[in-house]
Amino acid sequence: MADFSQLNELLLNQINCGQLSHAYIFRGQQAMEQALSLAANLNCPHADYGMPCGSCTVCRNILAGTYPDCHIVEPDKGTHRLEGMKTLGAQAGLSSMDNGWKVFIITQAEKMSVEAANNLLKLLEEPPAQTVFILLTAQPEQLLPTVLSRCQLFIFTGDLNHRQGEIDDITLNDAISLLMELPKMHIYEVLLKAREKEKRDEQRVFLLGLLHALHSAAIGKISLPMAYASILRSATMVESSLELIDNNVNQKLLMDVVLLRLWQNCER
Repeated sequence: MADFSQLNELLLNQINCGQLSHAYIFRGQQAMEQALSLAANLNCPHADYGMPCGSCTVCRNILAGTYPDCHIVEPDKGTHRLEGMKTLGAQAGLSSMDNGWKVFIITQAEKMSVEAANNLLKLLEEPPAQTVFILLTAQPEQLLPTVLSRCQLFIFTGDLNHRQGEIDDITLNDAISLLMELPKMHIYEVLLKAREKEKRDEQRVFLLGLLHALHSAAIGKISLPMAYASILRSATMVESSLELIDNNVNQKLLMDVVLLRLWQNCER
């Protein structure tokens, strides 16, 4: 079982301001830790600045998977089936303990059958009071668009957070400008742009800038000329490229591929 981690600042602000959403999609290395921390922050009587105490009965039971108002829903033989979502709906309709919050954490959410997803959609459209649904997935673009549209997306990428200091405003603005200009470019212009960053360190920082821009677009901070699913696919692709850049790959070819795929993902 995962452990608690410091709750994301935006999630903590939503709790403090009474603006918590009823449905989230968590993606990334800390998705489960953040889901558990959110559940504990909502129910732990001693949570402090986004960190549950970890020692009270609520915290211990959440970590042990035995807290009655924190449900971890896993696929049944590789698939989330309709029956499982119906059970989840029945549990969501029950009263919580001590007027607390009910939290449903759905792992590998991309493995929901269409029937299961449509059943979940009904809950997302009319959610019970003080109930939060958290969908954990490495591939949010595979979820039904109607489910995506009713959830707030959070991407928890450890490497991105760790290296956030490398991204300055100039790099981020350059990345956003490129993404905005891509639909107007010819293919040869895209390839010329890819060759502007010749050194590996320059390429790595620019890829991080692109990833920051795509993450900002995914949570609605900025607007890009891409459909929502294309933004998610692009972020996944750039993330994978960051993992490859330090390996024994042809980095010039890698940058060509990254920008060409981003260009293909843009709306025209």
